[in-house]
Amino acid sequence: MIDLPRIHAEYQRELDDAISGVVHSGQYIGGPKVKEFETAFSAFLGAEVTGVGNGTDALQIALMALGIGPGDEVIVPAFTYAASAEVIGLLGAKAVWCDVDSNDFCIDAQSVAERLTPKTKAIIVVHLYGQCANIQAVEHVAPNIPIVEDTAQAFGARFTTGKYAGSFAGTVGTFGTFSFFPTKSLGALGDGGAICSRNQKLLALASSIAKHGQREKYSHEILGVNSRLDPIQAAVLLVKLNYFNLSISRKNALASLYENYLQHARQVDLPKKNTWSDHIYHQFTIKVPLEHRDALRSYLKSKGISTMIYYPKPLHLQTAYAHFDPSADVPVSTKLSQTVLSLPIDELLQEEELRYITTTIESYFAL
Repeated sequence: MIDLPRIHAEYQRELDDAISGVVHSGQYIGGPKVKEFETAFSAFLGAEVTGVGNGTDALQIALMALGIGPGDEVIVPAFTYAASAEVIGLLGAKAVWCDVDSNDFCIDAQSVAERLTPKTKAIIVVHLYGQCANIQAVEHVAPNIPIVEDTAQAFGARFTTGKYAGSFAGTVGTFGTFSFFPTKSLGALGDGGAICSRNQKLLALASSIAKHGQREKYSHEILGVNSRLDPIQAAVLLVKLNYFNLSISRKNALASLYENYLQHARQVDLPKKNTWSDHIYHQFTIKVPLEHRDALRSYLKSKGISTMIYYPKPLHLQTAYAHFDPSADVPVSTKLSQTVLSLPIDELLQEEELRYITTTIESYFAL
């Protein structure tokens, strides 16, 4: 799906030098590289961030800073990665499933409205596949309820209309959380994450929680966790941040090629762009009829083409989470799990490679 060594080859010397610099510095926990990356990342977003160990930690720490605990309910889409809900259960709270929109795959505000109760203490809004969810619509149906943005798949996506026009995903909710997993739009060479908030007090609280509840060394004011952005990963991310806009430009060009080559494939439902966001194409996810999805995937595999299903089982059907909200009615999430298929959109995918993918899809439907 993605050839990271090929991508990194363009700036491998810079990565090697960055890693070597940390190794020879002797500063392996925290240190200037972490601070330098936090500063650069904050400048890119136009909002302050603090680094943490990974994207899942970022979500958990954000909920901890909001005081989420036993007896509380947190609304979260059923169609997302497990981490979005896992952290709710780890804090003793209850995940309440809402549905997503069938066009942009992001949270459906009307579904949120139907799941609100007096126990609702937060909403996790997932920006899925590379574009912004409709935060304004969620705020309209759930005023004054904190929103935690899960921006793991949409760093770099920007709101284009409404009151948040010009703002990046992850900067408009009470908290924004980011993952730097290697395959993300800004990926490290291991784990990493960050938390963003325009509320300085909340961000300071989240930063303290991530450092064992310390604001200063050996002074533990609150119960915290150990979640640190590694300085080697920070150094890597600093290099890759310089190439980020080029990466997104290339992915948008590939998405346009996919749309052009597949425009007449009647059985293929191409990704829809919503009207309030641009798209970074973290994934290029098509929909095909459920009777064809798995067969098409097998056919593509037989021709040497990798694909992924994000996600084959919605969270309300997962054994680990079935007890949270067994009566959840999320038909769109259920149907999407049976019909979505993500195609390769490696930023260095060549046009002839992409054309091979699309002609192979066409050949399957011609059988």
